[in-house]
Amino acid sequence: MTMRRRHFLATAGLALLAGLPPARAARGLTRIADIVPAGGTIADPTLLVAGNADSVAGKWGTVLSPALAQGLDAPRPVSMHLTSGQDGVTGANLFDTQTVPDGTTALLVPGAALVASLAGDPRAHFDFGRWVPLMLSLVSPVVVGRAELHRTFRDLMRDRPVRIAVSADTGVELATVLAMALFGLRPIPVAGFASRQDALAALRDGKVDVVQVSDPMSPQALAAMFDTLGQSGAAPLFTLSDTVRMTAQGHTVPTLAERFAQERGHPPDGLLYEAWKVVAAAASLDVALVLPMLTPPAQVAGWRHAMATADAHGAVDTLMNGNGRKLVTGTDCAPHLRDMTGETSAVLTLRRWLASHAPNWRLG
Repeated sequence: MTMRRRHFLATAGLALLAGLPPARAARGLTRIADIVPAGGTIADPTLLVAGNADSVAGKWGTVLSPALAQGLDAPRPVSMHLTSGQDGVTGANLFDTQTVPDGTTALLVPGAALVASLAGDPRAHFDFGRWVPLMLSLVSPVVVGRAELHRTFRDLMRDRPVRIAVSADTGVELATVLAMALFGLRPIPVAGFASRQDALAALRDGKVDVVQVSDPMSPQALAAMFDTLGQSGAAPLFTLSDTVRMTAQGHTVPTLAERFAQERGHPPDGLLYEAWKVVAAAASLDVALVLPMLTPPAQVAGWRHAMATADAHGAVDTLMNGNGRKLVTGTDCAPHLRDMTGETSAVLTLRRWLASHAPNWRLG
């Protein structure tokens, strides 16, 4: 039987998007046709977790697996498929290349994977701008340390290096590296700090000057951290976003834009600032729950209903309330994902800046 033109085009599109042979993509279309009339019911839902069990996504998966089951009418907790690593790049690659958009598989992915993609990390082979967001957990990473952000005429005549603890050159701390450049400093990333504890210990011991604390924390935990930092002469400098405002010694910690305006008398601007905004938005993502592009609307609606039900689940509520996170669900996610995707000019500026400076970092 001759394949109809519309069916052929859809099959070819799925093959390209999912990286599958056309015959296998056609089987995916048949599966979609089978489940769409079911009114949003999703058979055998699965969470693909971009990370191992100890990663941010892995910990979220443990909470969401049973929480989503009720809204999806699943008889048992939603199946989880863990991948490797902490930054989520491996899982995001798997999702983009091997997941058929039939609505059965959703991805849990941390912001670190998005930062790696924006920076042009050669490991990243996914396009997160095409994903359909169901839930975003947003945080406000805080930059702490010992760095003079005020600039005088004398400062223009001398080099001012600042050492920044990072997990990798294209890690989530890239937002702080760019921020130091915006303030006129010469950032020197010091790689190898995968945990907040190790980075803060290096700051206390004088091995680095600045640390980005991305872990969401309760106000009490933040106050204790700020007090400990003060004993070593370090202090909170600014936050990457205003999603969750925090205080130190009774004063609100400013955002980067607010701190820049305080020091310079005008708001930040320019292409490098536009690049920073995109990276900072991605770095302020704790974790996202997403579906592939072209997922049928009925299946998207089913997952969104399930997420709305999960939002009231006790374990999710415990994870969110008072712990430095803000939950965004449904269609409210779209503007935030656009901020993380950014304009092409901003992403190109970021990659040109990295191409110019990264070789010097590797040489020390």
